[in-house]
Formats: sequence, C-alpha cells, structure tokens
Amino acid sequence: MLGWLFRKGMLLPGICLFCSVDVSAGDIAGQETQLRVGDYIIPPVFADALKQGMRVPVFIRYKETELPMRSRQKIADALIATEKGALTIRELTLVSTPDNLSLSAPVEEIVNGLQDQTFSDDMTLHLSDAAQITFDVRAFYLEMTVDRSALAATTLARHSSLGNSTASTPSNVLNYTFGTYHHRYNGYDGTSSYLTLDNTSAIREHHLNLNGSFYGIGSANSSGNFYRAMYERDMEGNRLALGMVDTWNLQSIASMNALNSSRIYGVSYGNKSNSRLEDTTLSLTPITVFLPAAGEVHVLRDGKLLSIQNFAMGSYEVNTATLPFGIYNVEVQVIINGKVASSRNEQINKTYARRSSVSERWSWQVFGGLLEYHKTDYRPQNAVREGKQETWLSGGAAAVTFPWLAGTSFKSTVYGFDSNAVNESEIDVMFNEHLRANQQVLLANDGSRKSITTLNLSLPAGYGSLWGSREFTHIGNHLPLRKGDYFTYGATLPLQSLTPYLGSLTFSRTENYTNKTRYNNLDYSQTLASGRYGTVTLRTGVQNYHYQRDQDTTRDKYVNLDFSLPLAAWFSAGLSSENGNMLANMALRKRFTDSTITQTGLSASQRVKSKESESYRSDKRAVNGFLSYDSKYSSGTLSATHASDNSTNINFSTLGSVAWAGRDVVPAKGSFASGVLIHTDFSDNATMTAKINGQHYPLSGKKNFIPLPAYGRYSVELMNDKRSADSVDIVSGRNHQSVLYPGNVEVIRPEIKQLVTVFGRIRRDNGTVAAHLDIHNHIGRGRTDGQGEFAMDVDKRYPTITLVERNGSRCELELNLQEARGAVWMGDLQCESQIRMAAQGEGQRGTL
Repeated sequence: MLGWLFRKGMLLPGICLFCSVDVSAGDIAGQETQLRVGDYIIPPVFADALKQGMRVPVFIRYKETELPMRSRQKIADALIATEKGALTIRELTLVSTPDNLSLSAPVEEIVNGLQDQTFSDDMTLHLSDAAQITFDVRAFYLEMTVDRSALAATTLARHSSLGNSTASTPSNVLNYTFGTYHHRYNGYDGTSSYLTLDNTSAIREHHLNLNGSFYGIGSANSSGNFYRAMYERDMEGNRLALGMVDTWNLQSIASMNALNSSRIYGVSYGNKSNSRLEDTTLSLTPITVFLPAAGEVHVLRDGKLLSIQNFAMGSYEVNTATLPFGIYNVEVQVIINGKVASSRNEQINKTYARRSSVSERWSWQVFGGLLEYHKTDYRPQNAVREGKQETWLSGGAAAVTFPWLAGTSFKSTVYGFDSNAVNESEIDVMFNEHLRANQQVLLANDGSRKSITTLNLSLPAGYGSLWGSREFTHIGNHLPLRKGDYFTYGATLPLQSLTPYLGSLTFSRTENYTNKTRYNNLDYSQTLASGRYGTVTLRTGVQNYHYQRDQDTTRDKYVNLDFSLPLAAWFSAGLSSENGNMLANMALRKRFTDSTITQTGLSASQRVKSKESESYRSDKRAVNGFLSYDSKYSSGTLSATHASDNSTNINFSTLGSVAWAGRDVVPAKGSFASGVLIHTDFSDNATMTAKINGQHYPLSGKKNFIPLPAYGRYSVELMNDKRSADSVDIVSGRNHQSVLYPGNVEVIRPEIKQLVTVFGRIRRDNGTVAAHLDIHNHIGRGRTDGQGEFAMDVDKRYPTITLVERNGSRCELELNLQEARGAVWMGDLQCESQIRMAAQGEGQRGTL
C-alpha cells in the first residue's frame, strides 16, 4: 500500500500518519521549498514543516530477528528536523512502555544526551556498538535495532513506599477485650473479670498509642496497669517511636532477651519500617529471561506446567508471585512463534518464614532511654528478687539478607544498661531446599552466655522431616537469665508415602539436663475411611514424663476415633489413660454459616478405671460446652464446665472495636488499628457488600466500620449483596483507594439509591384505568399500557410516582415501600386529579 503514496519520486504529505508537527500552519504558509532525501523529493509544505521539527515515534527490534512485519514496540519519540538540507535528530525522548522495556545504562545515557545528530547517507545513526537507528524515508519509519547488551533486565519491584495517608481528618480506633470467669465449688462462688484497652489516635501518618488493662473487676482485689504510651511516625521507610514502651514495641530489628519484662522511657529510630512494603511472594533470587521477539515463557516443575507469561521483545524478570512456596528447581522455556527458543534450569526460593524478597539491603536501628526493670538473681536454687531498678539503656541493631546458598540472613544487636554490655546475634542459612540451620548467640560482659542451635531437614520425595534444637544458658554475675540446658529432637514420617495403608507418625523427645527431666511423645494418625458420608480418622499416642531421671515416671496414653460428618459436623470418641486413670471421652463440634453463632461444641468424659494408689485422681465425669459467636459489633466465646466434684466454671470473652472520625462513632468487631467507615444510610434491613482487596464484607444499617490492618493499601469496591434480594444503585463513590496508618479511619460517603421494581395498575378517581399515560419519578420515566399497568424502578427513600394526564394535570402517588425488597406488585393504585395523594388497592399487594 505504501507504493500508492509515491508518484514520480514525490513523497506525499499523507504518509506521516503518526507524526506531530511543532509548528502552526500559519508559520509555513506560502513557503514553497523542496527537499531531496536520497531518491525521494519531499513536497514543499512537508519540507517546511520539517525545518521547524516533527515528532516521530521510534520503534525497537532485536537485530538478529527477522520479522515479517515492522516492529510495533515503541521505545522513544524523536524530534526530526532538517539542517542544511540534511535530516537530523534534534533529540530523543524515551517513553514508558506497557511492558516496562528498559535500555542498558550506557545506551540510555547516550539516548538521553543525543542532540542534533545527522543521519548518514544510508539513513542510519550509530548510537553505540550495541544500538543504532535507521530511518525509512519512504515510510517515514524510525527503528532502533539493538543487540542483547543494549537491553537491561526489567525486574519486579520487591518493595515500595506506602505513601501518604488518605484519611485527612483526625480519627481514633479503640480496641477492647473483655473477659469474665465464674467459679463455684462446694458452696464457694468467685467471679473475676478483666478489661484490656488499646487506643490509637491519629492525624494522617502521626499516631499515639495507649495500652492498659484492668484486672479483678467487681472484686475486692481489683487492679490496673498502664503498659504503653507511645508516639510513632513510620513514614517513607523510616520509623520513629518514643514514649513509655516495653521491649517489644521498642524493637524493629533488635533482640533484647535479657529485658523481656521491662519498661522503657525512651526513643527508637531506624529504617526497618512498616511503611516500606516488602513483597515476600517473589523468589529471593530473581529469574530473568531474554526474548528476541514477542513470545511466551513457560515455567515447568517435574514436567508439569506451573505458569505461562507473555512478554514483548526484551529482557524481563519472570513473575514468581503465583508459583507455590518452597525451594525447588524449575525449567524455564522461552517460546517464540510456537517453538522453544531457549531452555534452562533455575531454582525457586520462596519460604514462608522469610519476611522480605529484598537482598543485600542493610536495616538498622538505634535506641536509648531510661530503663525500669525488676532485677532478679537466678543463680541460687530459689530466685532472689532484688526489686525494681532504674537505669540507662542504649543500643543499636543491624540486619541484612544475602542470596548466598539459598538465602543467608544476619542480625546483630549491641546494647548496654546499668553495668552490663550485651551482644545478641543470629544467623539463618538455607543450604538448599532440604536443609536449614539457625544459630542464636548471646554474650555479655558479666560472663553470661546463651546459645540456641536449630536444624531442620526435609527428606526428599516427601518422606518426612527431622528437626533438632540445642539450647545452653550460662548465668553470669548480673543479667536476669535463667540457667538452661536443653536438647530437643524429633521427626515426622508420613508412612502413607510408602504404602497407602499406613498413616503419619510423629516422635519428639526433650531432655532437660538442668533439672534432669525427660519428655517423650509419640503420635500416630491414619484415615481409616473417607467417602460421601464423612471421614473416619484414628488418632493414638503415648507420652512419657521422667522426673529426676527414673525416680518418678508418668505415662499417658490415648486412642480416639474422629468422625468428620457432612454439614460441618465433627465427632470424636475414644479412651485415654491419665496418670493411671482410664477415661472414656466424647466430643462433638458443629459449625454454622450465615449465622451469628459460628460454632458450638460439647465434650464429656467418664472415668471407667481408677488407680487408687495415686494421689492425683481425675473426676468421675465431666461435661464441657462452648459457643462461639461473630456479630456485626463484636465476637467472642462462652464456655462452661461441670465436674462430678460439684465444681462449675463459666468463662466468657469478647472483643471488638470502636471507631471515631468527625461526628461518626461506630462500633465493630475485630481488633485492627485502622479501617474504613462507610455510610450506607439504610433505614431498614437492606444489605450490600464492600469488596476490599478481594475479600467481601457485609454492609447494613446507616454506618459500617470495617477494621483493617494498619500500614496497608486497600482497594474498596461497593456492590450489591448477591445473597440478598435488595437492589442498590451506587450513583457515585463505588470505587475508592485507601492508604491507612495506625489510627486512621477513612470515611466513605457514596451516593446510594435503594431500588425496588414496582408493578401495578393506576386508576383514576372515577375508576377508569389511566391508560397510555406518562409517569415519572426522580430517577426515571415510564408509561402505562392499555390496561393502566406499569413497571418502574423506584428509590425507596423517595417512593413517589407522578402521573401526567393528556391535559397536563398531574397526580402524585405515594407508595408504601418500607417492607418491599427486590420487586413488588402494588395492585390497583387510585389517585384523584390535582390532589397529591394515593390510595393503595384493596388488599392487592404482594412481593414478587
């Protein structure tokens, strides 16, 4: 088709369909100069436009690829002009591409610095040994041809900054946990309650957290404790915390095991931040591929296809976020035009325990302040408490992860208080997909030292796992450490991998060399039957406790049959031996969906054999029941136990939250420190749904607070509830993007219409039907048919329909839609002309 654009060596202006001219038509009017480029003569108007400059897209292609068509992969815009009768590129501007193609740093530097470069006689412009630009004058087509060294691998972002909070007004989130315990035994009654409050107030990214508890509420021994008053600003990858905190809140990286129960009045600052979002779904070592042309990348594991990804020409990182977790080898194939262009083996390194996919980045933290701790000396056989001590605290910590082996992490903390100097270090090494080791060490200037070594081994082909841990603690002169000398090891063996007729065996053993005790545990489980009527599982096990070596030994045994039944029911029955007493046990649990009550359970035990010589004897019988609930405003559990010794225990616990923003105060279930508050303004039982990051939350009533984890980005979409007959029209505010920090409550006020499809028949005051007349309300228009019948969507908040007669007179119908949902038949509706009222037909009403 391009041949039609040329006549007698002339290049027609119409060929540059994708160009923009940096000059107005008035500037070139009347100019009649011609330009010869090679064998082509450019018309005068077009030549004059080129003198001022014309922007032309630049497309990129791999030089070793022969394509039947020109490249459509845009990489830059070029400003083309004529200088002294020759074509030049005044400048090149790189553009962002949907596939995020990027040039190597040297080539990109050349492109960005290119100015006023003239094409050679063959219309090429040499950028470097790896890239050049060619100009097809006949088609006015610019193409950058590159080799592989001119392209940089486009990698996936492994971290991002959370950005500014979208909650613009001051807000507050109060989380609470309340529990009460009642005990009755032989005529004695006792009740004790507790209340824990955690309050976070925020102005955008700044927040203040207060935490405290009350104990023994309602009793003579009531007390309270204030645990935390902390200001925090975690923004753009840096965290500042100051105030009254404990060691857990002071830490971002630091480990301070010598001060686990201490209170600190101090400050902490570092770059280990919650506002720096780490992507843990990507492989620790990126997998990059090069495609000489647009094609596909196939990822296979043991010959099974795991992923297919499409790429344009260039070098890209394979997205491993959707691949299974674990450490395993995969085959990566590059497919071009249906043929395998290249193939190689790579390792996927995705572990659940890893907190980041970013490697070789140092995280650091410094802290200091006034320390208040209870000094205790554990060197004597009975600990000596020396009372509360106040002293100074100062320290710092650093951590880094390297991609060595399958991933190696280092962390070290140095801190001092009173007359003590302490170093705690940790190294975690993934040798391969099967073997992982962890070493923790504590050293202090008072002679204290502590070492914990952990080793985990996964057997190949899913034949089980082995683990072991060795802990040793030596007490020095000052640090409040407990002496410890432990060795724990165990194994899990899925015997069903050898034969389907066996189950899973787990063994563990703990040796406490300090107090000379030993604990052995052996458990076995096997599925005996599975089918449409349920699943039957056998569980059996033995536990041995050896105190003071072999001087005192306790052995417990159990055997149970578990029945998982349809309709979310679970039943278990069996025998157990506890300290010489044999018990028959039964347990039943039932789950409920779409109900305030989420689960109920009942268990009972009956002693069938006693060991009279033992000082400890179990109850002859005991019954326990529990109920869990989950409502719009709170969730919790109620449980009760009654034993044959006339003892009764009743426990109740509940948790929830209260959000405040502006004039809105809304309770809700959950215990997160931020959330969104959505105004629905429903005056009836209507419901709708909020979809937040893929999870659905029901909305009802006038206001709804949905607690969400702080330091998160959330995509909120409002929609109809598929399980409800209600129909809502979300006029505005359907979609919303939120960025939440602790204490943030973002208020969303959508415009919502509650729609009901109304069917009926309109009659005049003389009884005749209002046939073929226009009707309307504030959201739409309609018309009655020959029998006066109509169908119209009506907003329940404005249940009015206006009838317009042919002579222009009007009648307004007020509909009673308070209980209507979805669609409703209103029967005969009668109205009197010029009177703003309506009467509903006699008893002719029903919901469709």
